[in-house]
Amino acid sequence: MPAEDRLIALSSAPPVFAVVEAERIVADLYGLTASAEALAGERDGNFHVRTRQGQDFVLKILGGDRTEGPECQVRVLRHLEIQDPTLPVPRVFTTLQGTDLGLVTQEGNSYSTCLIAYMPGRMLADMAPSLALLRDVGATLARVDRALRGFFHPALARRIAWDVRELPALTRHLPCIGNRDLRRLVATVAADFGERLRAVAALRAQALHGDGHGGNVAVQATGDRVAGILDFGDMIHGPLALELAVAMAEAPTRGLEPAVALSAVLAGYMQVQSLEADEIELLYDLIMARHAVTLAIHAWRLQHDAGAAILHEAALHAEASLDWMQSRGRASLTQHWHGIAGTRAEAPLPVTLERRHRLLGANAELFYEQPLHFVRGSGVYLFDPEDRAYLDVYNNVPHVGHCHPAVVRAIAGQAARLATHSRYLHGAILEYAEALTARCPPQLNTCIFVNSGSEANDVAWRLAQFATGRRGAVIMADAYHGITNAVAALTPASGDRGESLEPWVVALDPPTAQDYEETMSEADIAAVTAAAGCAVSTLDARGLGAAAFFLDTGLTSSGIYDAPPSWAKALSTELRSAGCLLVADEVQYGLGRSGSHFWGFERRGLMPDIVTLGKPIGNGYPMGAVIANRALVEAFQAKFGFFSTFGGNAVAARAGLAVLDVIDREALLANAGSTGKYFRERLQAVASEHAGFGRVRGTGLLLGLEVRGADAAAAKSRTKQIINVVKNRSRILIGYEGPNGSILKLRPPLPFQPAHADLVAAAIGEAAALIGD
Repeated sequence: MPAEDRLIALSSAPPVFAVVEAERIVADLYGLTASAEALAGERDGNFHVRTRQGQDFVLKILGGDRTEGPECQVRVLRHLEIQDPTLPVPRVFTTLQGTDLGLVTQEGNSYSTCLIAYMPGRMLADMAPSLALLRDVGATLARVDRALRGFFHPALARRIAWDVRELPALTRHLPCIGNRDLRRLVATVAADFGERLRAVAALRAQALHGDGHGGNVAVQATGDRVAGILDFGDMIHGPLALELAVAMAEAPTRGLEPAVALSAVLAGYMQVQSLEADEIELLYDLIMARHAVTLAIHAWRLQHDAGAAILHEAALHAEASLDWMQSRGRASLTQHWHGIAGTRAEAPLPVTLERRHRLLGANAELFYEQPLHFVRGSGVYLFDPEDRAYLDVYNNVPHVGHCHPAVVRAIAGQAARLATHSRYLHGAILEYAEALTARCPPQLNTCIFVNSGSEANDVAWRLAQFATGRRGAVIMADAYHGITNAVAALTPASGDRGESLEPWVVALDPPTAQDYEETMSEADIAAVTAAAGCAVSTLDARGLGAAAFFLDTGLTSSGIYDAPPSWAKALSTELRSAGCLLVADEVQYGLGRSGSHFWGFERRGLMPDIVTLGKPIGNGYPMGAVIANRALVEAFQAKFGFFSTFGGNAVAARAGLAVLDVIDREALLANAGSTGKYFRERLQAVASEHAGFGRVRGTGLLLGLEVRGADAAAAKSRTKQIINVVKNRSRILIGYEGPNGSILKLRPPLPFQPAHADLVAAAIGEAAALIGD
C-alpha cells in the first residue's frame, strides 16, 4: 500500500457499537448504571452517557490503527489538568481497576475506551458566532498551547492526513475532486505550499491540539465564551502557528465579514500567546493548506469511504474560503495580521512603468502585455508583491531553483569571509575549475573565468581567431550568443532579422531532422555536408577563412531542435576538415538540461575545441566560463595577458561549486530526463486535441510546442495570446522562440516536477480552447 494511503484519518472508520453495548461497557468497566446516546465522531465511537444520579460523561471507543494514540489522549488530558486546572477541557475518569484506559472486544477486534467529563453547550459549528466568542476561541486555544509546552508522546510523531505538512502526499488524490477549476486551485495551493515547507519546518514547534474546528469547540449558553475544547485524538507535534491557522481556517463566518472573523481569532490568541514575525508570514500559507487538505480528504472519501458526509459542510466552507482568501491576496491579509500581532513586515518599494521608463529608458525590454513585478523567488516559483505565486517555466538562470538555500548559503558565507579577484591565490576558484574540467573530455582541461555568457563567447571568439589566424564565423540561423560588440554579430536573433549578416559571418539553416532518434538518409547527410562546405567556401572567397563554428547545443533560438548526432557529425566533420574550431555554447543547454547528458555537446555527439558557460552556472550570481585546452589558453594569455576583474572571484566560485553539488545531490539530471519525458507526453496529448498546435520539439527540460496559424504573422500573434492567457489565468510563465516567434518555449528550473508539468499542460490547453484553433 502506498505511504499516502497509510496516513491516519485519510479514511473515516469509527467502531460500530450499539447504544445497548455502550451502556453495558460503562457498567462493566466503570461501574455506572446509565443510559447512552450516540454522538457524531469521525474515527471514534462516541456516546453521551447519563447516570440515574444526573451525572454526564462521554464514553469514547477509540477507533483506527492507533496503538499509542489512546494512551496519548488520556496522558495529555492528565497533563493539562496539572498545568492549567481551569482550562475547559475534559477530565478523565478511571475504570473500576483504576486505569485511564479500558479495553473491549468485538468480533475479534480490540478497542481502547476512555470515560471523560461531558462538556455541555452548543457546538461552535452550529452557530453564527459573535466577535467576542471568536476572540475567546483564539484565547482558549492559546491557553491550551501554553499548557502543552514540554509535553511529548511518541504518538505525536504519527503521520496524520489532517497535518497540513502532508498536503504534498495528498496531491495524488486530487483527481478525486470533480470540479476542474477547484481541482486546479487546490493543486496550485499544494504546489505553493510545497515551496514553503522548508520555512514551515524552521518555525518553533511543540505539541498541538491541532484540530480546533467548530465541531470540537463547545460554547456556553451565553454564546460568548468557550465551554470546552474537545477531541484530542488528532494531536501532533508541529509548528505552533498551525494551531492558530487551523482555528482561523475553520472559524465560522456566518453573519460576519471573513476578514473580521479571522482577525478576531488571531487577536484572541495574541492576548495569551505572542507569535513571531516569521509565524505571521506563514499564516496565510498554513490556512490555505488546511483548506486544501479538507477538500482533498473529502473528495477521496466521496469515492472510497462512507464517511464523506461528515465533512460536507467543512468542504463547502473550505472552497468558499479559498476563493475569498485568493481574492484578498496573501500580502494584504498578511500585512493586516502583522498589524494585529504587532510584528513587522517590510512593504516592497513601489514600481511603476513611468518610473522605469524614466530611469531605464522607455524601450528597455519587458515581458508580457501587462508587465509583472516580482519581489522574491523560491524553487520553481516567483512571487509578486501580493505574494501570489507564478510557476516559472521560462527562466534558465535559476538552474537549480530560485534562491536555492545551498547556493544562497555558499554565496553569503564566502562574501562574509572574502570577496576579491583571481590575481591572488584562492582555493575556491581552483576547486571549481577542477570540478568543471573533471566533467569534460580530457583535452578540455583549463578555464578562463568571466562574468557572463556573452563575455565567455566573446573570449571564445578571440581564442578561435588567435588559434586559426582566420576571421570568419559560422553560426546557425537565428542564433543567440550574446550582447558584446563582437558576438552581437553572431546573434542575428537579437536584432532586426531583415538585416544582412556581417560579411565575416555565415549562417546555416536549422536541421531538417528534428528528433534525436531520427535516422538521416544519405541524401540528407550529403546536404548538411554541402551546406557546411558552402559556408567555408563563402568565407574563403571573402578572404576571411572559417575560424569558428558557434553552436548553442540546444539549438534554442533557432527553434528548439533535438537533432540526431548524425546531423552534428556531418556538420562538424566538414568544418573541422577546413580547420574551423567548434565552440559549444552551453549557456542554454548545459549542466544536465537535456536529461540524458551533462553537456549538450555530448548529446549532439560533438567533440568541441572550446566550451562556453554563462548565467545558470551561478544560479543567478553573475559568472561565465570558457573551457579549452591548456596550450591554447596559455598561448593566448602570453599574447594578450587576458584578465577579468570579477571573473573567477571567490564568491562566484563558491556559487558555482554549490550548483554542481546540488545537481548531483538532488539528482537533477535524472529529474530532467524523467520529468522532461513526462512533460513532453503531456504536451503531445494537448497538441493532439487542438488543431492550432503542431509538433512538440526538444527533450529534457528544454521543450517547444509549435503554434500554427493561417500565416507566420497569425501564428506569432496566436503564440503571444497563449502566453499572456496562461500568465493571466493560471499564473504560469512561458516564453516563445524560433525565427517566427511561433514556438512556445518551456525551459523551467531543473527541480521542475511532473505535478508542475500537469499544471502547464492544462493551462496551455485551456488557453488554446479559449482563443480557438
